[in-house]
Amino acid sequence: MINRILVCLDKSTYTDAAIDFACWLANHHDASLEGMVVIDRPGIQRSVGGGGIGSMKYARTTIAAKEEECHEVMESIMAKFKERCDAGGVQHTEFEMQGEPAAAILDESNYFDCVVIGQRTFFTYSSGAGDDKQYGTDDDIEGDALTDILNESLSPVFAVPLNWKAAHDVFDVLIAFDGSLNAMRSVRQFARLYGRASANITLFNCNEDAEASEQMLGKAMKFLEAHGFGKVTTQTYDKSVNDVMSEEFCHPFDLIVLGANSRSTLVEWFTGSVTTELIKRGDKPLLIANG
Repeated sequence: MINRILVCLDKSTYTDAAIDFACWLANHHDASLEGMVVIDRPGIQRSVGGGGIGSMKYARTTIAAKEEECHEVMESIMAKFKERCDAGGVQHTEFEMQGEPAAAILDESNYFDCVVIGQRTFFTYSSGAGDDKQYGTDDDIEGDALTDILNESLSPVFAVPLNWKAAHDVFDVLIAFDGSLNAMRSVRQFARLYGRASANITLFNCNEDAEASEQMLGKAMKFLEAHGFGKVTTQTYDKSVNDVMSEEFCHPFDLIVLGANSRSTLVEWFTGSVTTELIKRGDKPLLIANG
């Protein structure tokens, strides 16, 4: 069950998709949202650089001016968040913090049921849309907040692609399951977050031993059915996960559920090309279970 959702707001258009997704999620769970912005004060200070005594006064003035400029930007972002939440009838609060963005988000995230964030993040002062001034293109100068959060957060993270739109009320979920601790964690966290929601769930495994795979998937299916999910199917493939999770394969699903290790990168079954490709493609929301 989801009661409190932390929504990480940055200066990019990924934030628009994150807000839309968070409002949709809140409406489905009667949950409240908390929109968070972070002024990257250390990044601002680094952008000014050091110097002699004569330049110190100039540096302080420049830092103050940049902080004020960032504050004004953050105020406009929070105003947009408030307006969208009000229009969607969603309970909400918003607040501003200062510091290293990923660290600030991590500190706050532990007090929420889940975190909603864009699949590319632009919280740092030096990040931006690049020369073309358009987010979602190859010349984006993005930050590493998402990676840091996935490595350390105790709360599950919804990573939202650019221009996400809700398709329908009953949604289709793909859960990759290999029987590992991380995979079981993802199933349990999904069940806790979405218990008894209207969802069509597909559990899949890549294993040359089809019989062993079906037994394992059957146990996970029974667990989900016991938590109120009435439409759970299983699929087994005798080829690699890299070959299975193509864009065509993932297309019918509204959410892809993965597991993560709280102090490492994504679970080994998904390290490297698969997870990188899912984020790079940016066509599906990802629920990454942590803890």
